[in-house]
Amino acid sequence: MLTDDADIAAWQNEGLPADRMSTENATILNSCQRWPLMVDPQLQGIKWIKNKYGNDLKVIHTGKKGYLDAIETALAAGDAVLIENLEETLDPVLGPLMGRETIKKGRYIKIGDKECEFNPCFRLILHTKLASPHYQPEMQAQCTLINFTVTKDGLEDQLLAAVVSMERPDLEHLKLQQDFTAVTFHCPPVTGQISNKMCVL
Repeated sequence: MLTDDADIAAWQNEGLPADRMSTENATILNSCQRWPLMVDPQLQGIKWIKNKYGNDLKVIHTGKKGYLDAIETALAAGDAVLIENLEETLDPVLGPLMGRETIKKGRYIKIGDKECEFNPCFRLILHTKLASPHYQPEMQAQCTLINFTVTKDGLEDQLLAAVVSMERPDLEHLKLQQDFTAVTFHCPPVTGQISNKMCVL
């Protein structure tokens, strides 16, 4: 499993909505290998990200004066960077960063004319408020798209969780446990199939 009850409780304390889709999105965001690109028209995901990272998060808007310098500094220091309110196109200067095109044995990334030191702890999170963005195929290949758009079911779960947490917090905890038990039951057959195949080999 990619997450547990303690992680989910911590995320919800940081402001993550208490519905299944938000939990799945948060799990993907925390475990994906490519840079996450959040489609977040209701701004629920970005609120959670800002609370999660706090003052350690560098919030940047592309096109503003000095934004490349801020990215270069964060890249060397290994900071977390949030590029907020992206449009459908991204500055081509950031292409090598998006593709993690490292040089000199993975120690540098070229941004514009500069060779910037690359700290492996560096974390880039992209965010758009556009409800239905159309990105270039190469950008989609370089990112993990995470859709934080609120659905009807998700909103029902959030409202129910808000009411239950006020009235009966013990029931909310029980529901979380049941959700994870249901997910756990789906995993063993797949594991068994893989084990059987390995035995045959």
